[in-house]
Amino acid sequence: MNKWLKALLYTVVALFGLFVVLVGLVLAIFDPYSFEDMSRGGICERSGDVAPQCAMPPESAEKVLAALFACDAQFFKTLDEEKPVFNRAHIVAHPYNLLDSSDPRISVVPFAKPVEAYGFHLTGYAQQAVPGKSDYAWGFYASEQPDEVERGLETARSDALAANPRAGAFTISASDAADFPGTRLGCRVVGASGVEDLPSIYDLFLSRDITTRHSDKFDLFVASVIKTFSDFGR
Repeated sequence: MNKWLKALLYTVVALFGLFVVLVGLVLAIFDPYSFEDMSRGGICERSGDVAPQCAMPPESAEKVLAALFACDAQFFKTLDEEKPVFNRAHIVAHPYNLLDSSDPRISVVPFAKPVEAYGFHLTGYAQQAVPGKSDYAWGFYASEQPDEVERGLETARSDALAANPRAGAFTISASDAADFPGTRLGCRVVGASGVEDLPSIYDLFLSRDITTRHSDKFDLFVASVIKTFSDFGR
């Protein structure tokens, strides 16, 4: 009887895993928003530079940083619009337990070459979400030291944060990431913050190769399934 129950349990788990993999494959392949490049550059290319967006100033890393100061959801809309300024990047999304909402969702984007903004150089972006705790962090890394970044942002930051009730969510600190020496400048919000979840890292940046976007998403899903089963077996 015990063997029969154990065999039944393994069968149910295996079928559930197969179902999860198939659902993930469908979601990774049939992304209704991924068939067209909706960045400003993509829109202008398709419209022959006559769309209203094409009359706007060129993509700006400084505009993205200005949006970052407020530490709210508007930042992600601005980043999505201005993402061509960061060029195509190698996106790294870490696997996580699909059934555990407290397992951090961590994504990192090292830039192929530094992007200048306010006189210093951005070398990468990272974001981390713990949905089960409504704990979200996101921001950039710069190669300069914190005091240099602070001086570079002094005027722009003061103007942007003057009326922001959550100004304390934005911080400038020494980086603790070995791959990004220098400074981290970014946000962390917990609880009721107006940020319900972080967008997919694949939507915020341009993959270094357009054709790898779906395969990268699927690879992340498969790695997360493996991690989920690994955690289940502990």
